[in-house]
Amino acid sequence: MKVMLVGINSKYIHPNLAIRYLKSNCTYPVDIKEFTIKDDINNIYNNIIKDNPSVVGFSVYIWNIEIIKILLPKLRKTHKNIKIILGGPEVSYEYDEFLKDNLADYVIYNEGEIAFNLLINALVSNNSLYDIQNLAYIKDNIIYKNSHQEIQDLDSLNNPYYFDQEDVINKIQYIELSRGCPYNCSYCLASLEKKVRYFNINTVFQNIIYLYSKGAKTFKFLDRTFNLKTSEALKLFKFIINNNFKNAIFQFEISGDILNDEIINYLINNCPKDLIRFEIGIQSIHDKVNIAVNRRQNSAILFKNIHRLRNSNVILHLDLIAGLPYDDLTSFEETFNVTFNLFAKELQLGILKLLKGTQLYYQQQEYGYVSSKTAPYEIIENNYLSESDMNKILVVEGALDLYWNKGFMNESVKKIVEHFESPFKFFYDLGSLYLKDKKTFHRYQLTDVFETIEKYLGREDFIHEIRYDYLIRHNIKPKIYWKNDVKKNEVIRLFHNQNSTYNLDSLYKYSVVSRYNDGYLIALYFPKEKIFHKIKA
Repeated sequence: MKVMLVGINSKYIHPNLAIRYLKSNCTYPVDIKEFTIKDDINNIYNNIIKDNPSVVGFSVYIWNIEIIKILLPKLRKTHKNIKIILGGPEVSYEYDEFLKDNLADYVIYNEGEIAFNLLINALVSNNSLYDIQNLAYIKDNIIYKNSHQEIQDLDSLNNPYYFDQEDVINKIQYIELSRGCPYNCSYCLASLEKKVRYFNINTVFQNIIYLYSKGAKTFKFLDRTFNLKTSEALKLFKFIINNNFKNAIFQFEISGDILNDEIINYLINNCPKDLIRFEIGIQSIHDKVNIAVNRRQNSAILFKNIHRLRNSNVILHLDLIAGLPYDDLTSFEETFNVTFNLFAKELQLGILKLLKGTQLYYQQQEYGYVSSKTAPYEIIENNYLSESDMNKILVVEGALDLYWNKGFMNESVKKIVEHFESPFKFFYDLGSLYLKDKKTFHRYQLTDVFETIEKYLGREDFIHEIRYDYLIRHNIKPKIYWKNDVKKNEVIRLFHNQNSTYNLDSLYKYSVVSRYNDGYLIALYFPKEKIFHKIKA
């Protein structure tokens, strides 16, 4: 019997940790195949069937469910004898249709390492499935759901990293210190896995050292609240900093209002630049909104801690969710403005997704939710936000990503926003102008990005700073999108008179000269370096 596990990932850089855990913890031989959602479906199908598997397991997520829904009927039609197993968050809570429609033979819900091994060995030996935990299956048109059990001893699991050596350097490495979440946020699947269990921290240390030795540079911890246990979190931060993992970055999901002084002070005093990145959820600053989704949050402490973290070298990524109950356009704009003015390096504005299995999914009628019927199930409107309101938020989301999260001109945008009463309105108006010119937020030319903000602002002082940002982003002489009325040769000769160490012909050849405040900016793009000079007129 040939067993195959398939991961269809959102990007090449995102390896599927789940199927690696299943392979590592199965006593029967298992092959792994990985694809991305950009791959042609026929190519995925052909790559699966060419090895003539007897059993195929799919790891199912919000980003690949629609592709898998196309693949399953195709496999059923052409290879009726293949046994199909589904697992993952997209089938852990609402899976009856897959079994009833004969798209799957078995569904493993929630944790699968033990269940998958028992299932494969039962299929090999033709044994009963009755006692296999976390397994659902159909027999004689009846769906059976076996008992649910979480893995209590995570250290009993085999390591998922050592057998996989492929292109580690170009992929994110997913790490776990713990599983489970103590919170009950009604929009989040993590709220359904109550008990928090920990791996031995020394094993985590060994895994990091091993992956780093193989070239890994980006480590993302999957823990839902990494700092839940302060002692363990602090040990990990100290380990990372003391081991001097050069050119690596470690990412963590942090609950900001329970982050204590000991961790904050340690990071302020010891964290090197670009080593640690915190993802901190804010979602809403309004108590009524947070209470409606069972979110416990002390906003005063949360914002105080974020302000303190800004004194460290920790990269801050903040999250907001648009579309929560009781959050109308005015209240969401308030949350956005307060959060944006923290000036975190990244601010993610996410649209609420009604995820199957969450409490909010079953409360759709109560709050008047209308959402997309296909993944990622983003809401279209509710009792508090009209479709028009949501479209405004989508414009802000696109403009925010382009004009802030990309980091093209953040210092300039900081200064610009100070002149606007509402950052939300600033991004909406800027984004609307950008879209009006028939551009898209996802496919853009850098010249369009800068040209549009100049057009929107129309202020000479801001324009000079924006052009400086544009020029400094390039390592070779860029295309100039503005009408440059500077008499370049005269400025270069003046500059050369005061800087005779430069070769005059090289200055003519490699320079861009632009007006800058009361003088000029000279950008020199030499073959091996770039140099910028500001001179008086």
